[in-house]
Amino acid sequence: MGLMRRVAVVVACVPVLVLAGCSDDEPSEPVELPSLSPSAVGSASPSPSASESVGVEELPASEVEPEEFVRAWFEAYNELVLTGDGSRLRALSVETCGTCESIVEAYAQVYADGGEISIADGAPPVEVISLETEESEESSERVEVRVVNKANRGSIRQDAAGDSEEFPAETDTWGFFLTTTDGFWRVLEIGIE
Repeated sequence: MGLMRRVAVVVACVPVLVLAGCSDDEPSEPVELPSLSPSAVGSASPSPSASESVGVEELPASEVEPEEFVRAWFEAYNELVLTGDGSRLRALSVETCGTCESIVEAYAQVYADGGEISIADGAPPVEVISLETEESEESSERVEVRVVNKANRGSIRQDAAGDSEEFPAETDTWGFFLTTTDGFWRVLEIGIE
């Protein structure tokens, strides 16, 4: 069971994750996506930009591509997984993003209870494999970014008294619904397939 799913199942199934289903069963196969055009797929590492010196949450949406913003969200997610600090992830999301808040609370609780999460071989908790953006027909201020990501293998200890449990690597597809708030990109909601 992947890291996010293990934390989500241990804490409780979150009603907002209806898009993802609420089960601790493993998917029978990894999700296969159609080939993406080269323009739709970001490179494995972000290209140098102004956002390297300033967080994307501080740059206007007109200066940040949706894919770059989602990569920054995953950087904040990885920080949360490794430290329990969800402040940057919260800054990248609207206050009403129920899935975002549930993710932050679940990992923060692990660390608050004296638990820890370790990722094998020093790898990041999650690596973005590909991104595909689809603009909303209803509004130019809303886009969906579909992300295939790999959660790397590792272990989790839920609290100070608990035993560590191993979890395998897993590939998932997440749908990020972005909106602009006061001219800045923010995650409105996330669906996990």
